[in-house]
Formats: sequence, structure tokens, C-alpha cells
Amino acid sequence: MISAVIMAGGKGERFWPRSRTNLPKQFLSLTDDGKSMIQHTVDRLKDLVSIENTYIVTNEMYKDLILEHLPNLPIENIIIEPEAKNTAPCIGLAAVHIAKKNPDSKMIVLPADHLIKFNELFLDTLETALEAINDGENIVTIGITPSYPETGYGYIRRGDTEYLREHSDNSALAYRVAQFVEKPDLQTAQGYVASGDYYWNSGMFLFRASRYLDELKQFRPDIYQACQQAMQIIEPDLDFVRVNKEAFMQCPDDSIDYAVMEKTADAVVVPMD
Repeated sequence: MISAVIMAGGKGERFWPRSRTNLPKQFLSLTDDGKSMIQHTVDRLKDLVSIENTYIVTNEMYKDLILEHLPNLPIENIIIEPEAKNTAPCIGLAAVHIAKKNPDSKMIVLPADHLIKFNELFLDTLETALEAINDGENIVTIGITPSYPETGYGYIRRGDTEYLREHSDNSALAYRVAQFVEKPDLQTAQGYVASGDYYWNSGMFLFRASRYLDELKQFRPDIYQACQQAMQIIEPDLDFVRVNKEAFMQCPDDSIDYAVMEKTADAVVVPMD
């Protein structure tokens, strides 16, 4: 089974003044068709993931907007965080929820606010990444091939080839991650681009639900325990999944990059143009 987890709780502060707290960028349209970014995020996955296996993690402020923009989404697939605790706990809550149904489910974790113009290329990359999960062991991230020396993004340095699939130019489609690096200065970014060994960190991840929880338990047991406890007692609210506030407020704030990706021995990057 393949599940999609879309992180949609951000306030879109970097997109101000277009994006506002009560209507952040994931609910805005940047395209002529009038569809919002979160609608496009769900739509572009429809050939891989059913709407019944699509989950949204958001906060109290945006739950009704989610239903308005995604009327076909089952209400029980909306997970409400009591407070934003960064991406590691956000994904942890979804992984616990999905693992209860199917621990071997492959998760595609995406932000709700990406603009992607070439859906076929994107889906092909995701299919490669799903293959690269490799029996549940690998923790996969998507790396964007840099087109210029951007200083506002983190980078991923690739290591050895993970595997080859028949490809027109016989190029490697997945690499072991050698290193995650912070946002560089211009000269360093120029070196990264020139080397051909670095990708922009996209914030997209793929893994089995149980595998993410295993790594979270090993490297950040405090986050793991908080997510497990928060999901044990679901507070009643129609059919929304409202996690237990008291338990979740004890959860530390950390990103998936710091909590898991930089520590795991099984990080793999799949490049996307």
C-alpha cells in the first residue's frame, strides 16, 4: 500500500504579504486554473495514491479550509496538531496513524506548497524513489538538481550509487547520501553546483511507516514516545484525528533532517531535474 502525507500546517510567513496567517500560501493559487497549491499537491498524486490513502497534517486554524479545498478527502484523514513542532513530530504522528492500519505502507511525505510544472517527470521520480525504499530499509529523499548557486536552500551531497535501473543514458537513479549541508554562502554554492555532486534539499521523503518509526525511536526516542502517546488518546472532534494535546505538548521541536536524515545509515537521495 502507498500512502501520501501532506504537511499543511505552515503559516506561509516567507510568502508574505500574499500569504496571510488566516490564508497561507498552500491555500493560494499560483496557476491560471485557479486551483490552490494544496489541491495541486493532491491532484498530482492521484495516479499513485488514492484519496482514501491521502492524509493531511494541519492545525486547528486550517482544518475547515482543508475540507473546503479537498471536499473528497475523508475527514478522518485530517490529523490536527495542537501546536507546530516541526517536521519530525508532524511526520511521526502520521506514521503512527498509518502504521496502525498497515506498518508496511510506503509513505510519500510532501509539503503542501510546492509548485511543480512537470507532473510526469515528478511521478517518474516518485516511482524511482518508491523502488529505492528497497524492502523497507532505505529512507529516501528527493534532491533537486541545482540550476544555479542558490544560497537560500540546504544541499545534499551524494555518495555511492545505490542501484541502476535501465535508463536511456545509463545514469544512476539513486545514491547513498554522503552529507546534508546547511545553506551555503555564494562561493560555496558555486562550488557545489560546479561539482555536480550536490542537490537542493526538497523536503520530500519516502519510506515505510514502520521504518521511519524505528529510526525515530533509535535517534529521537523522546519524539517517538511523545508521538505514540499523543496518538493513543484521540480527542473527539467529529471525525477529525485530533491528537492528545497534553501528550503532544511534551514533544520536542525538531526537523526530520536533524532528527533522522542526518543520523540514519540508510539515507538515499533520488535526483529530480
